[in-house]
This record gives sequence, C-alpha cells and structure tokens, in this order.
Amino acid sequence: MKQMSLGLPLAGAAAGTLLSLALPSKRGHIICGLAWAGLSALHAWQYRKKLAQDLKKNGGFFSMTDFPQSKLDFFVRTVEVASYIPGRARLYTRPLVGNAALANQVEKELSGASGMKSVRTNTTTGSILIEYDPATLRKNPELARMEEYIRTHVKRK
Repeated sequence: MKQMSLGLPLAGAAAGTLLSLALPSKRGHIICGLAWAGLSALHAWQYRKKLAQDLKKNGGFFSMTDFPQSKLDFFVRTVEVASYIPGRARLYTRPLVGNAALANQVEKELSGASGMKSVRTNTTTGSILIEYDPATLRKNPELARMEEYIRTHVKRK
C-alpha cells in the first residue's frame, strides 16, 4: 500500500470522537470512534515493518533499561547533559534557575554519593557541575548506570 499521510484524518477523527461526546445521540460518537480506530489500524499497518524492526532492536515495547530505576536515575533523566568526560559532567535543568532551595537539595543529594569529589550548582544558568572519581563511582551499580546514561546522552563531547 502506498504511504499516505494519515495525520490530518487521524486528528479529525480523534477530534470528532471527543466533540461528539457532547451530542445527545451517541451515533456520531460511535461513527467517529470507529473511523479513528480504523485509521489507527491503517496507520499501524503502514509502519508495521519499521515497528517490527524497532521492537526487535529494542527488545520489546518496553525495555527495563528505559525506565528510571531509582530517584537518582530519574533525576539524571530530567536534565540536559551538556558535557561529559570521565570524572566530570555538566548538566542543565530549567527548574534550578532562581531556585536556591532546589540547588541546595541537589548538592546535598549528589554530594552524599560515594566517589563524588564536588557538586556545584549555579542558579543563574541552571547548571550542575559534578566532579567525581570514576573508579570509585563505578563500584556502585546505580551510580555506574547513571554515568552510562550521562555518557550516552551528552550533547557535546
């Protein structure tokens, strides 16, 4: 089947399904819902090969490595990794801008981890500079996973 864009028809069917909830007759809602379901199935059929390749490559819909395993892991995934070299990483996060309480909490939480040499925050830029001993840090599986995430998501090297 030729690839045709289904973006607008899908959006229209979805909007019709939602808007038809306000109608006294549910016939329109059922028709829009069926159209939305049919277009969604057609869209999935069009991209089935790519979906199959992605599933094969990623090991299923959800790989356990895709989900944060701890509070620290979740935190690292909410920041932009600006730069990384083993032993030093610079992160950015908007919520840190102008938020001294959050900056103190970040410094306190990260400084307590084994292998951390220093953690400095800047509430003007939203920057977090982490300096650590890679060998010590990597002995802790959680921190090693955090470093691996930072290494693979860095914007500049």
